[in-house]
Amino acid sequence: MIPNLTEDEKFEQVTSVLSKRFSTHGFHRVRTPAFERYDLYSKVTSSVNRKEMVKIVDPAGDVLVLRPDVTIPITQELSHSETKLTSERRFYYIQEVFRRSSDPTEKIERTQSGIEYFCESSPEVDAETIVLALQTMKDLKFQDIKVEIGHTAFFQEMIAKLPLTELQLDQLKALIQAKNSVEIAPFLKNVDADPDMKYAIMQIPHLYGKPEDVLRRAKEISTAFRMEETLSYVGEVCRRLSAQGFEEQIVIDFGLINRMDYYSGILFQGYVGHFGKPVLMGGRYDRLGYEFGADLPAIGFACEIESLLKASDNQKLLKG
Repeated sequence: MIPNLTEDEKFEQVTSVLSKRFSTHGFHRVRTPAFERYDLYSKVTSSVNRKEMVKIVDPAGDVLVLRPDVTIPITQELSHSETKLTSERRFYYIQEVFRRSSDPTEKIERTQSGIEYFCESSPEVDAETIVLALQTMKDLKFQDIKVEIGHTAFFQEMIAKLPLTELQLDQLKALIQAKNSVEIAPFLKNVDADPDMKYAIMQIPHLYGKPEDVLRRAKEISTAFRMEETLSYVGEVCRRLSAQGFEEQIVIDFGLINRMDYYSGILFQGYVGHFGKPVLMGGRYDRLGYEFGADLPAIGFACEIESLLKASDNQKLLKG
């Protein structure tokens, strides 16, 4: 980015770069309504916490929310015209989302940009989408780019037969996401499960690193045929990324399970140097369309413009 720009100019520059990259790859810009019925989000399996939604009551007494998400309304809109995907559809957006945060310094309104790629699941398509995410971060001149890749099925297969309450499952997810291997063993001590299964779960936080090494170690603790299928799928995605010159930018993290509510396959998040949180997050959500009576497999990712600007400013400060 060019130095000495105003914040508004930086903002416009970033959105212009994103628009150019997405449209170059055949994505068409769309917008969703600023106000939606609360039922759209409260009755749909979603990654949006209901407590974070900004609600209002209209004159008719209906509860509305300011747009907290873009994937859900785009999927709903497509379901009105297609009950089954007959050809791929590519959409991108740049618009505000509204969510309350537990951090009082965080703004409720943020500008989000992303893509929604409606297509059948395959390693080729998933790799193509991750490449687009990597190219987008390179377009923005970021240094030390990394993309962490996980898969929902790996964890789900492990815990499928565990007698866990919803609260216990949330606690286990939090421990794994925090890579808190010290507390996972005591947590599982009173869970009625096979010792090999408990051992495998305790290894999840350590399944992080270079693809070849992580896939080998993950295969050693695999407890079901579907887990082996998942490892093979992830391995093929990573091979395709390596073949396109991104071997040094990819990392596998099977502890990446924080956004599993409507995701059903590959998960990924992008990091850049000197910024401690993801600047980009995405994954496959093949089952979301079922919530609207349609079969609409898809993959996508999103980033917040404000986070991209902060990350860019951090890198400039350290350079200069």
